[in-house]
Amino acid sequence: MGTDDRAAPMNGRATGRRGFLTFAAATLTAMAVPAVIPAAPAMAAPLAGGVRRIALHNVNTNEHFSGVYWADGAYKADALRKLDVLLRDHRAKQVCRFDPRLFDLLARVHQAVDSDEPFRIICGYRSKRTNAVARRRSRGVAKQSYHTRGMAVDVRLPDVELGAIADAAMELELGGVGYYPRSGFVHLDVGPVRSW
Repeated sequence: MGTDDRAAPMNGRATGRRGFLTFAAATLTAMAVPAVIPAAPAMAAPLAGGVRRIALHNVNTNEHFSGVYWADGAYKADALRKLDVLLRDHRAKQVCRFDPRLFDLLARVHQAVDSDEPFRIICGYRSKRTNAVARRRSRGVAKQSYHTRGMAVDVRLPDVELGAIADAAMELELGGVGYYPRSGFVHLDVGPVRSW
């Protein structure tokens, strides 16, 4: 799956009519998110301040998001839609509605490691088909991966050691943490608390 499988960049330059239509349909699907999503009570208190920000850079598409995704006691639907598109399966050109608790987890980890850089996203959403291809290539890919549910990301930070990211996430006990130093990323999800 080389660079020719990538979706069109979000700056409007389409790679063809078919790619544009597929991308547009996926974006419209993501826009079905309600205008305001109430905050999860368990996640609201520990994050400092009245707003929550996140900064992400998708290394596969070179797209960025930096901004507020939660304010005034609720998740911001427009920001969540942008994040869903940023974290799409760029190979299948499919968008998934992500569990916003994942963004809270990323914000907390970022705060804990005191990074000045955006998270580099190695993998966000994976369609069932993309996940099946990944499983054929690697035994470490779960059949029922949280990536296929919009509940997981694989990340790194250029200014923080991978082990420090994994340690910070494990201390939070908010989901799964997989440490992959050879592959250069940490897997984070909002499934059951576990680590590997």
